[in-house]
Amino acid sequence: MECISLPAKGRATSASFVVRSTVSVNEMSEEKPSRLTRILLFGLLGTALLWAIMTHSFVAALTRVEPTYALLVRPDDPGVLEALADRSIDRLRSVTAPGAAPTRFGFKATSGPPSGTATANEGQGPTVDEIARTKAGLQEWAEAMLAQEPGNVRALVVLGELNRDRDKSDAAAVFLRSSARRSIREPVPLAWLIDDAIEKQDWPMVMQHADILMRMHPRTISHLTPLIARLAESPETALLVKEALRTSPTWRTAFFADLPAAVTDARTPLDLFLAIKDTSPPTISEIRGYLNFLIQRKYFDLAYYTWLQFLPPQQLASVGLMVNGSFETKPSDLPFDWTLPLDGTASVSIASRPDRPTARALVVHFGHGRVELGGTSQLLRLQPGNYQLEGEAQGDVVGRRSVRWRVTCLENQKTVGQSDMFLGEMISWKAFSFAVNVPATGCTAQRLSLDLDARSPTERFVSGAIWFDDLSIRRVSSAAQQPTGALAPQGPRRQQ
Repeated sequence: MECISLPAKGRATSASFVVRSTVSVNEMSEEKPSRLTRILLFGLLGTALLWAIMTHSFVAALTRVEPTYALLVRPDDPGVLEALADRSIDRLRSVTAPGAAPTRFGFKATSGPPSGTATANEGQGPTVDEIARTKAGLQEWAEAMLAQEPGNVRALVVLGELNRDRDKSDAAAVFLRSSARRSIREPVPLAWLIDDAIEKQDWPMVMQHADILMRMHPRTISHLTPLIARLAESPETALLVKEALRTSPTWRTAFFADLPAAVTDARTPLDLFLAIKDTSPPTISEIRGYLNFLIQRKYFDLAYYTWLQFLPPQQLASVGLMVNGSFETKPSDLPFDWTLPLDGTASVSIASRPDRPTARALVVHFGHGRVELGGTSQLLRLQPGNYQLEGEAQGDVVGRRSVRWRVTCLENQKTVGQSDMFLGEMISWKAFSFAVNVPATGCTAQRLSLDLDARSPTERFVSGAIWFDDLSIRRVSSAAQQPTGALAPQGPRRQQ
């Protein structure tokens, strides 16, 4: 039998193939555990990531929906415990015995029937036992929060309120002071500090804590305004309020808006205004709110005196029976100055006169269609007697009715003088005047207004424009008065 012998080259090729095959098998055997390791590693990472999502993002989302379910996923999560504590506090705050006033800042429970019995309004609120269990749960949650986050401000507040509810004032003081030192964002400890300072009659601390509370929590301004008003009306503590207002705190405007209804003396806001006049003067909106309060209550003399206190010196020197009758000064939008309407279909403004660009005048553009004219007015303080109101007008008004100047008493809305209606074409400026007769009683203050004298909706169809300038009021004897509504000759009237 003959043996077949392979050539040398063929033998070398076979050996090379065997070697490569062996290497490939070895690589495959090494690849398998490496791939398995990677799979296991990625699986562990995915599981860890899923658990992190479940215990953090998912828990946070679930806390906003239903914290009790979130507690099942992560029973020691401070956010979950805090949400449950807030829910229990809200429930306790809603419990009010018949005839009892709700607690202002805390959640101290009102008195109720003996433990184990239902409340008087059974079916409308929790029983005393349920309230006790809720408070016990609050205690546990607060302690758990402190265990997870020592110094947790919310937990300290809850424990302080619970101890105050149990009349443990010393323990409550420890918790609430500790929370106030750590954060000024919690309103409860700040409110407690105010109450504590009031009890000790430490008025500088009362004002200091009230200032912080109103800065951080604007919703408390209306609640604290009566307290600050009492301080402002007391000679011993008024300076504390004035010093706080001189710093222009963020709560100042809202405080001044609520102050008139909280004072016992209508002059108190004026006293505070004058105290800050040189350092941080009151704004137009702050003064306007106070003036409107005085006018509504018919304190016309005090309102007029207050308005005079805050006029610029050059305007104060020119104050007469009417203010800014030439319309050269920008109106302040205060009651004893011109107030221009912001609503209505007609446009009312102060603009340069067509014939004298350097001078200014009041102009009303009616547009087209039915006109709604807002009130252009100024309050007057005319003493009883006879007056003549004079001015100039120019324009072209088309319609069945038009505007007229009118003076009425604020107390009873009685008309004491009015002009004719301004209708037709007045190419050049025409003088007009009318008598104003202020009675001896029932007319302490008056309103001068420009009104559209329409008696029906169809009479509101007015078009064109009318200009007014150089308005003035002078006192006259009854013999010197011109007939009411006297108007210089005007152009022909045209109907729409």
